[in-house]
Amino acid sequence: MRRFRFRLQKVLEYRALQEQWAKEAWLEARSLRFAAEMELERAIREKARAELILPANVEEMQALDLYLEKLSDDIEAHRAIVDTLLLEEERAHDEWAEARRNHEVLCRLRERAQKEWELAKGREEQKALDDWTNSRREAS
Repeated sequence: MRRFRFRLQKVLEYRALQEQWAKEAWLEARSLRFAAEMELERAIREKARAELILPANVEEMQALDLYLEKLSDDIEAHRAIVDTLLLEEERAHDEWAEARRNHEVLCRLRERAQKEWELAKGREEQKALDDWTNSRREAS
């Protein structure tokens, strides 16, 4: 009997690649979100530090107010970026989960096909042994 050959092997390999690509995309989206969150935390810390500054005169107070306003705008922009990156990360995770399910389905199909092949091989070998045994009996 021929050796086992899964007829959808190329599709299985492609699905494995798709799963790997989707996982890498999710990990990349996750790392981008982490970096954006760190930048947001940095801006929040900088604003907290700047709020502790006591201006000596009116010009310094105006400059500090402008700086605090800029930091507030930066914080809001970073929050928007983090929210967007979080949505992209969730979408990438969903795509990875779907790709993983698609790959697992083909893996189960391959396993089932291999078990069926092994059963057919066992039946064929048993039939050959039975035929050989019958031919020996008839010869005796």
